[in-house]
Amino acid sequence: MPGQPSRIAGFFVLGYNFAMNIVMIGPFAFKPKSTVSARALLIGQALVKRGHRVTILLPPYDNVDDSGRAWIQEGVSLENMVLPRDDAWRRIAVPVRMARRAVALQPDVIHLFKPIGYSGLAGIYLRRLSHRPLALDTDDWEGTGGWTDVNPYPALLKRLFPWQERWLALHADVVTVASRALETQVWGFGVDPARVTYLPNGPDPALRDQPPATDEQKAEARAKLGVGDAPLAIYVGHIPRGSDMDLAIEAMARLAGQLPEARLVIAGAGDGLADLKTKAQSLGIADRVIFPGWIPREQVPLYVAAADISVNPYRDSLINRSKCAVKGVIAMAMGKAVVSTRVGQNLEYIEHGRSGLLTEPGDADELAQALLAVLSDREYAAELGRNARQRIWLKFDWDARAGLVESVYQAAQDRAKSR
Repeated sequence: MPGQPSRIAGFFVLGYNFAMNIVMIGPFAFKPKSTVSARALLIGQALVKRGHRVTILLPPYDNVDDSGRAWIQEGVSLENMVLPRDDAWRRIAVPVRMARRAVALQPDVIHLFKPIGYSGLAGIYLRRLSHRPLALDTDDWEGTGGWTDVNPYPALLKRLFPWQERWLALHADVVTVASRALETQVWGFGVDPARVTYLPNGPDPALRDQPPATDEQKAEARAKLGVGDAPLAIYVGHIPRGSDMDLAIEAMARLAGQLPEARLVIAGAGDGLADLKTKAQSLGIADRVIFPGWIPREQVPLYVAAADISVNPYRDSLINRSKCAVKGVIAMAMGKAVVSTRVGQNLEYIEHGRSGLLTEPGDADELAQALLAVLSDREYAAELGRNARQRIWLKFDWDARAGLVESVYQAAQDRAKSR
């Protein structure tokens, strides 16, 4: 029964009176996108360390090689639905199967990641057909003014996604949000603030104990990128349509006269990649901007370590105010200086001039000056990086916040009982 000890009950967990059986439902495959690997999984790992059982169910429509695949990672069980291809029938059937599988696992609580698409439909089925406690997690603004407007979805989905985002927030027992902007957006739906918990992204615990890359390893990574010992800024991540990394390319063009040896690496894949390559060519700096393609998750720390700084600029938009970029968290956790923008969660993560540099939204000139400051002074970049590492582990460590997640689940169970 919801709220009662599961099959592994009776285990005393650091002040929590029983171990929970938790099911998480992801919105897409484990990779290439990062919501599952860099958010759901890390929350799950922190909970497993405290004695709980965690299973993540996935619809791998964007990585069909994972169809039907199951594995255990750091104690968390991951199960991919059988989905050999993505078509209209499976968009209806797979969410039903995920919902049924979730209930069959007899969870004490179900945590739904993203309110739209496959996971959103699964959440609607669960709310209509099950009394299990349901937590909703949102880490992006999807509806009007968000990704629904940016991505070329069919007209039906452009109507469905904003409705899902609102309906699930209103009907979930509790809501977790990755940013302050999302917190206020969910409040704006009419959700009781007491049911909403701010839960920003944190670093992967593996980065804490990972031995630092050797000079030889960094040199090898730089050699693969073809940058030698040049001052190097890096971006690693998904490159969506309308990516703001064009600002970094413009900033590099402005540095041509002051720091011509500097290089920018934009590593990733996505619908916005072609536009960025065209931008670099049009500004005459194609030789200074390197596009190595997608870097496997396990290799990302090495390439970040090989760079001098991480760069991730933004324009001021509802999407950017709402997001909680993992790439900046990774860089900070590794002791790397971050150059970004005074937008949204960056203001929570980065102390300007101490643990990174923040520039005005959309201002390529100011971004160029910030890049010049750190790329021309490696000691300054290293100092910012040390402070960044200290701050991110002190304030945003998942292991330290696992108790908060437990309290969210307890609140979900309490509300489900009252329902």
